[in-house]
Amino acid sequence: MRYKRKFIPINLKQEQLGHPKTFLTLSEEAQAFVSEIIDDSYSLRFSVDLEPNGDHRASLHGPPHLLDLFTSLNLQVRCEIVSDGYGGKADGAVTCEGKPEEFEKFAMALGLGDGCRVLDLMCGRGALSSYLLKFARAQGIVIQCSLCDSHLSQLEKLDPDVQLLAADITIGDGRDLPYPSELFDAVAIKMGLHEVPYRDQPLVLQEGYRVLKPGGPLLIWDLMPTSAGVQDLLCAQKRKLSYLTHRESLLFDRFFLREDQVLQLLIDAGFKQIELVSRTYYRDSTHDKLKAELGGDQYKLEVLNNYLRERVTQAIIDEVCWEDSGQDISMMIPNCIYRTYKPINLEENSG
Repeated sequence: MRYKRKFIPINLKQEQLGHPKTFLTLSEEAQAFVSEIIDDSYSLRFSVDLEPNGDHRASLHGPPHLLDLFTSLNLQVRCEIVSDGYGGKADGAVTCEGKPEEFEKFAMALGLGDGCRVLDLMCGRGALSSYLLKFARAQGIVIQCSLCDSHLSQLEKLDPDVQLLAADITIGDGRDLPYPSELFDAVAIKMGLHEVPYRDQPLVLQEGYRVLKPGGPLLIWDLMPTSAGVQDLLCAQKRKLSYLTHRESLLFDRFFLREDQVLQLLIDAGFKQIELVSRTYYRDSTHDKLKAELGGDQYKLEVLNNYLRERVTQAIIDEVCWEDSGQDISMMIPNCIYRTYKPINLEENSG
Protein backbone atom coordinates (compact mmCIF):
# COMPACT_ATOMS: atom_id res chain seq x y z
CA MET A 1 0.00 0.00 0.00
CA ARG A 2 1.11 3.58 -0.72
CA TYR A 3 -1.24 5.23 1.79
CA LYS A 4 0.02 8.64 2.92
CA ARG A 5 3.37 8.16 1.22
CA LYS A 6 5.19 11.37 0.45
CA PHE A 7 6.43 11.94 -3.10
CA ILE A 8 9.61 14.03 -3.18
CA PRO A 9 11.05 15.37 -6.47
CA ILE A 10 14.74 16.23 -6.57
CA ASN A 11 16.54 18.19 -9.30
CA LEU A 12 13.72 19.16 -11.65
CA LYS A 13 15.49 21.89 -13.59
CA GLN A 14 14.33 21.16 -17.13
CA GLU A 15 16.59 23.80 -18.64
CA GLN A 16 19.72 21.87 -17.64
CA LEU A 17 20.57 19.28 -20.23
CA GLY A 18 21.48 15.96 -18.70
CA HIS A 19 20.41 17.08 -15.24
CA PRO A 20 19.42 14.07 -13.12
CA LYS A 21 15.76 13.73 -12.21
CA THR A 22 15.32 11.51 -9.17
CA PHE A 23 12.18 10.78 -7.17
CA LEU A 24 11.98 9.39 -3.66
CA THR A 25 8.87 8.10 -1.95
CA LEU A 26 8.93 7.84 1.83
CA SER A 27 6.56 6.07 4.18
CA GLU A 28 5.12 8.01 7.11
CA GLU A 29 7.66 6.39 9.42
CA ALA A 30 10.50 7.28 7.09
CA GLN A 31 9.22 10.85 6.80
CA ALA A 32 9.26 11.18 10.58
CA PHE A 33 12.75 9.73 10.79
CA VAL A 34 14.13 11.96 8.05
CA SER A 35 12.56 15.10 9.50
CA GLU A 36 14.10 14.20 12.85
CA ILE A 37 17.70 13.73 11.74
CA ILE A 38 18.09 15.72 8.52
CA ASP A 39 19.13 19.32 9.05
CA ASP A 40 21.38 21.77 7.22
CA SER A 41 24.32 19.41 7.71
CA TYR A 42 22.58 16.53 5.88
CA SER A 43 23.64 13.88 8.37
CA LEU A 44 22.06 11.01 6.43
CA ARG A 45 21.97 10.68 2.65
CA PHE A 46 20.61 8.34 0.03
CA SER A 47 22.38 8.21 -3.34
CA VAL A 48 22.18 6.32 -6.60
CA ASP A 49 25.34 5.77 -8.65
CA LEU A 50 25.64 4.59 -12.24
CA GLU A 51 27.75 1.46 -12.56
CA PRO A 52 30.04 0.98 -15.60
CA ASN A 53 27.69 -1.76 -16.90
CA GLY A 54 24.74 0.63 -16.86
CA ASP A 55 23.14 -0.69 -13.67
CA HIS A 56 22.30 1.59 -10.76
CA ARG A 57 23.69 1.12 -7.26
CA ALA A 58 21.77 2.54 -4.32
CA SER A 59 23.69 3.52 -1.19
CA LEU A 60 22.94 5.03 2.19
CA HIS A 61 25.59 7.29 3.71
CA GLY A 62 26.02 8.89 7.10
CA PRO A 63 27.34 8.38 10.63
CA PRO A 64 27.37 4.68 11.63
CA HIS A 65 24.94 5.17 14.51
CA LEU A 66 22.37 6.79 12.21
CA LEU A 67 22.77 4.08 9.60
CA ASP A 68 22.25 1.43 12.28
CA LEU A 69 19.18 3.25 13.57
CA PHE A 70 17.71 3.60 10.10
CA THR A 71 18.30 -0.10 9.41
CA SER A 72 16.79 -1.17 12.74
CA LEU A 73 13.56 0.72 11.96
CA ASN A 74 13.15 -1.36 8.80
CA LEU A 75 12.01 1.71 6.86
CA GLN A 76 11.52 1.66 3.12
CA VAL A 77 12.94 4.08 0.62
CA ARG A 78 11.90 3.60 -2.98
CA CYS A 79 13.89 5.37 -5.67
CA GLU A 80 12.88 5.71 -9.30
CA ILE A 81 15.31 7.00 -11.89
CA VAL A 82 13.16 8.99 -14.29
CA SER A 83 15.96 9.94 -16.63
CA ASP A 84 19.66 9.27 -16.40
CA GLY A 85 21.57 12.33 -15.33
CA TYR A 86 25.04 10.81 -15.60
CA GLY A 87 27.15 13.32 -17.41
CA GLY A 88 25.25 16.32 -16.09
CA LYS A 89 27.22 18.94 -14.20
CA ALA A 90 26.23 22.40 -13.07
CA ASP A 91 28.01 25.12 -14.97
CA GLY A 92 27.94 27.26 -11.85
CA ALA A 93 30.28 25.02 -9.88
CA VAL A 94 33.27 27.09 -8.81
CA THR A 95 36.73 25.68 -9.29
CA CYS A 96 40.19 26.86 -8.31
CA GLU A 97 41.70 27.47 -11.74
CA GLY A 98 45.29 27.93 -10.59
CA LYS A 99 48.00 30.49 -11.27
CA PRO A 100 50.45 30.32 -14.20
CA GLU A 101 53.38 29.57 -11.90
CA GLU A 102 51.44 26.66 -10.39
CA PHE A 103 50.75 25.20 -13.82
CA GLU A 104 54.45 25.52 -14.64
CA LYS A 105 55.49 23.74 -11.44
CA PHE A 106 52.98 21.00 -12.16
CA ALA A 107 54.25 20.50 -15.71
CA MET A 108 57.89 20.47 -14.60
CA ALA A 109 57.11 17.93 -11.88
CA LEU A 110 55.56 15.55 -14.42
CA GLY A 111 58.98 15.21 -16.06
CA LEU A 112 57.54 15.16 -19.57
CA GLY A 113 59.61 13.59 -22.31
CA ASP A 114 59.14 13.21 -26.05
CA GLY A 115 56.34 10.74 -26.74
CA CYS A 116 55.20 10.71 -23.10
CA ARG A 117 51.60 9.59 -22.63
CA VAL A 118 49.75 11.51 -19.90
CA LEU A 119 46.31 10.79 -18.43
CA ASP A 120 44.42 13.93 -17.41
CA LEU A 121 42.06 12.19 -15.00
CA MET A 122 38.78 13.97 -14.14
CA CYS A 123 39.91 16.59 -16.62
CA GLY A 124 36.85 18.85 -16.47
CA ARG A 125 37.11 21.37 -19.27
CA GLY A 126 40.70 20.44 -20.00
CA ALA A 127 42.57 23.43 -18.55
CA LEU A 128 45.48 21.23 -17.47
CA SER A 129 45.82 19.40 -20.79
CA SER A 130 45.65 22.72 -22.61
CA TYR A 131 48.61 23.99 -20.60
CA LEU A 132 50.59 20.74 -20.86
CA LEU A 133 50.25 20.66 -24.65
CA LYS A 134 51.48 24.26 -24.92
CA PHE A 135 54.26 23.57 -22.42
CA ALA A 136 55.44 20.55 -24.41
CA ARG A 137 55.41 22.51 -27.66
CA ALA A 138 57.54 25.22 -26.05
CA GLN A 139 59.98 22.51 -24.92
CA GLY A 140 60.19 21.13 -28.44
CA ILE A 141 58.63 17.78 -27.54
CA VAL A 142 55.44 15.97 -28.47
CA ILE A 143 53.26 14.40 -25.79
CA GLN A 144 50.05 12.40 -25.92
CA CYS A 145 47.30 13.66 -23.62
CA SER A 146 44.38 11.38 -22.83
CA LEU A 147 41.47 13.23 -21.24
CA CYS A 148 38.96 11.37 -19.09
CA ASP A 149 35.90 12.72 -17.28
CA SER A 150 32.52 11.29 -16.30
CA HIS A 151 30.68 14.46 -17.35
CA LEU A 152 29.88 14.76 -21.04
CA SER A 153 28.84 18.38 -20.54
CA GLN A 154 32.38 19.20 -19.42
CA LEU A 155 34.06 17.40 -22.29
CA GLU A 156 31.84 19.21 -24.77
CA LYS A 157 33.35 22.50 -23.55
CA LEU A 158 36.97 21.53 -24.23
CA ASP A 159 39.11 24.06 -26.02
CA PRO A 160 39.08 23.32 -29.79
CA ASP A 161 42.87 23.00 -29.82
CA VAL A 162 42.71 20.41 -27.04
CA GLN A 163 40.04 18.48 -28.93
CA LEU A 164 42.26 18.51 -31.99
CA LEU A 165 45.54 17.60 -30.27
CA ALA A 166 44.34 15.15 -27.62
CA ALA A 167 45.31 11.51 -28.11
CA ASP A 168 41.81 10.54 -26.99
CA ILE A 169 38.85 11.98 -25.10
CA THR A 170 36.95 9.45 -23.01
CA ILE A 171 33.80 9.50 -20.91
CA GLY A 172 34.80 7.36 -17.96
CA ASP A 173 34.43 6.90 -14.23
CA GLY A 174 37.60 7.60 -12.25
CA ARG A 175 36.68 4.74 -9.91
CA ASP A 176 36.74 2.20 -12.75
CA LEU A 177 38.82 3.51 -15.63
CA PRO A 178 38.30 2.12 -19.15
CA TYR A 179 42.03 1.69 -19.78
CA PRO A 180 44.35 -1.32 -19.65
CA SER A 181 46.92 -1.54 -16.87
CA GLU A 182 50.29 0.24 -17.15
CA LEU A 183 49.27 2.33 -20.17
CA PHE A 184 50.38 5.82 -19.09
CA ASP A 185 53.77 7.36 -18.37
CA ALA A 186 52.17 9.88 -16.01
CA VAL A 187 48.78 10.48 -14.37
CA ALA A 188 47.53 13.94 -13.38
CA ILE A 189 44.53 14.83 -11.20
CA LYS A 190 43.75 18.54 -10.98
CA MET A 191 40.86 19.64 -8.75
CA GLY A 192 39.09 16.35 -9.33
CA LEU A 193 39.58 14.21 -6.25
CA HIS A 194 37.24 16.32 -4.10
CA GLU A 195 34.43 15.74 -6.62
CA VAL A 196 34.33 12.08 -5.60
CA PRO A 197 32.57 10.80 -2.44
CA TYR A 198 34.96 10.18 0.45
CA ARG A 199 34.37 6.43 0.45
CA ASP A 200 35.29 6.24 -3.26
CA GLN A 201 38.39 8.44 -3.27
CA PRO A 202 40.67 5.45 -2.55
CA LEU A 203 39.29 3.77 -5.68
CA VAL A 204 40.38 6.72 -7.84
CA LEU A 205 43.95 6.51 -6.56
CA GLN A 206 43.99 2.72 -6.92
CA GLU A 207 42.89 3.09 -10.53
CA GLY A 208 45.52 5.75 -11.11
CA TYR A 209 48.08 3.32 -9.76
CA ARG A 210 46.81 0.51 -12.00
CA VAL A 211 46.97 2.40 -15.30
CA LEU A 212 50.36 3.98 -14.51
CA LYS A 213 53.56 2.41 -15.78
CA PRO A 214 56.08 1.33 -13.11
CA GLY A 215 58.29 4.26 -12.18
CA GLY A 216 55.78 6.77 -13.50
CA PRO A 217 54.61 9.81 -11.49
CA LEU A 218 51.12 10.62 -10.28
CA LEU A 219 50.42 14.24 -9.40
CA ILE A 220 47.49 15.55 -7.37
CA TRP A 221 46.53 19.21 -7.33
CA ASP A 222 43.71 20.10 -4.95
CA LEU A 223 42.52 22.22 -2.06
CA MET A 224 43.66 20.50 1.14
CA PRO A 225 42.44 21.85 4.49
CA THR A 226 45.05 21.69 7.24
CA SER A 227 42.75 20.68 10.10
CA ALA A 228 39.57 18.71 10.69
CA GLY A 229 37.77 21.89 11.75
CA VAL A 230 38.53 23.71 8.50
CA GLN A 231 37.75 20.55 6.54
CA ASP A 232 34.32 20.26 8.16
CA LEU A 233 33.55 23.94 7.55
CA LEU A 234 34.61 23.82 3.90
CA CYS A 235 32.60 20.67 3.20
CA ALA A 236 29.59 22.11 5.07
CA GLN A 237 29.81 25.24 2.94
CA LYS A 238 29.63 23.16 -0.24
CA ARG A 239 26.67 21.22 1.11
CA LYS A 240 24.85 24.44 1.95
CA LEU A 241 25.56 25.77 -1.52
CA SER A 242 24.09 22.61 -3.01
CA TYR A 243 20.95 23.16 -0.95
CA LEU A 244 20.64 26.83 -1.91
CA THR A 245 21.11 26.10 -5.61
CA HIS A 246 18.94 22.96 -5.68
CA ARG A 247 21.86 20.90 -6.94
CA GLU A 248 22.12 18.42 -4.07
CA SER A 249 23.14 15.46 -6.20
CA LEU A 250 25.83 17.41 -8.02
CA LEU A 251 27.65 19.03 -5.12
CA PHE A 252 26.58 16.95 -2.18
CA ASP A 253 29.36 14.40 -2.42
CA ARG A 254 32.21 16.89 -2.49
CA PHE A 255 34.75 16.04 0.16
CA PHE A 256 38.03 17.89 0.57
CA LEU A 257 40.74 15.70 2.05
CA ARG A 258 43.31 17.06 4.48
CA GLU A 259 46.95 16.76 3.46
CA ASP A 260 47.58 13.92 5.90
CA GLN A 261 44.60 12.01 4.50
CA VAL A 262 45.86 12.42 0.93
CA LEU A 263 49.28 11.10 1.91
CA GLN A 264 47.77 8.09 3.67
CA LEU A 265 45.54 7.21 0.71
CA LEU A 266 48.54 7.37 -1.63
CA ILE A 267 50.48 5.04 0.65
CA ASP A 268 47.51 2.68 0.89
CA ALA A 269 47.26 2.61 -2.91
CA GLY A 270 50.89 1.48 -3.15
CA PHE A 271 52.67 4.69 -4.13
CA LYS A 272 56.17 5.60 -2.93
CA GLN A 273 58.33 8.72 -2.59
CA ILE A 274 55.57 11.22 -1.89
CA GLU A 275 56.74 14.82 -2.05
CA LEU A 276 55.22 18.29 -1.91
CA VAL A 277 55.72 20.21 -5.16
CA SER A 278 53.85 23.40 -4.30
CA ARG A 279 51.71 24.90 -1.57
CA THR A 280 49.99 28.22 -2.14
CA TYR A 281 46.74 29.56 -0.74
CA TYR A 282 43.40 29.91 -2.48
CA ARG A 283 41.06 32.68 -1.35
CA ASP A 284 37.63 31.11 -1.02
CA SER A 285 35.12 33.97 -1.16
CA THR A 286 31.37 33.71 -0.67
CA HIS A 287 30.79 36.89 -2.69
CA ASP A 288 32.54 35.29 -5.66
CA LYS A 289 29.79 32.67 -5.56
CA LEU A 290 27.02 35.29 -5.79
CA LYS A 291 27.04 35.36 -9.59
CA ALA A 292 28.74 32.07 -10.34
CA GLU A 293 26.54 29.83 -8.18
CA LEU A 294 23.79 31.80 -6.48
CA GLY A 295 22.39 33.49 -9.56
CA GLY A 296 22.90 36.96 -8.11
CA ASP A 297 20.47 36.25 -5.26
CA GLN A 298 21.59 38.47 -2.37
CA TYR A 299 19.25 36.72 0.06
CA LYS A 300 20.92 33.36 -0.61
CA LEU A 301 24.32 34.97 -0.11
CA GLU A 302 23.16 36.28 3.27
CA VAL A 303 21.87 32.82 4.21
CA LEU A 304 25.21 31.27 3.25
CA ASN A 305 27.20 33.85 5.20
CA ASN A 306 25.06 33.44 8.32
CA TYR A 307 25.39 29.67 8.01
CA LEU A 308 29.18 29.98 8.10
CA ARG A 309 29.15 32.50 10.95
CA GLU A 310 27.14 30.10 13.08
CA ARG A 311 29.69 27.33 12.58
CA VAL A 312 33.06 29.01 12.62
CA THR A 313 35.22 28.90 15.75
CA GLN A 314 37.96 31.24 16.86
CA ALA A 315 40.55 28.57 16.11
CA ILE A 316 39.32 28.32 12.51
CA ILE A 317 39.17 32.12 12.17
CA ASP A 318 42.84 32.29 13.12
CA GLU A 319 43.83 29.35 10.93
CA VAL A 320 42.23 30.48 7.65
CA CYS A 321 42.75 34.26 7.99
CA TRP A 322 38.96 34.65 8.11
CA GLU A 323 37.66 37.99 6.82
CA ASP A 324 34.02 39.05 7.16
CA SER A 325 33.01 42.33 5.51
CA GLY A 326 29.31 41.75 6.01
CA GLN A 327 28.55 40.85 2.39
CA ASP A 328 31.60 38.67 1.87
CA ILE A 329 33.32 36.00 3.92
CA SER A 330 36.69 34.75 2.73
CA MET A 331 38.99 31.98 3.87
CA MET A 332 42.51 31.08 2.78
CA ILE A 333 42.67 27.37 1.96
CA PRO A 334 45.93 25.51 1.16
CA ASN A 335 46.20 24.78 -2.56
CA CYS A 336 48.65 21.89 -2.84
CA ILE A 337 50.41 19.86 -5.49
CA TYR A 338 51.82 16.48 -4.47
CA ARG A 339 53.90 14.08 -6.55
CA THR A 340 54.40 10.39 -5.99
CA TYR A 341 55.61 7.39 -7.98
CA LYS A 342 54.53 3.87 -8.76
CA PRO A 343 57.28 1.47 -7.63
CA ILE A 344 59.33 -0.07 -10.42
CA ASN A 345 59.11 -3.57 -8.95
CA LEU A 346 57.28 -5.49 -6.26
CA GLU A 347 60.37 -5.60 -4.05
CA GLU A 348 60.44 -1.80 -3.92
CA ASN A 349 56.75 -1.72 -3.04
CA SER A 350 57.14 -4.17 -0.18
CA GLY A 351 60.39 -2.74 1.10
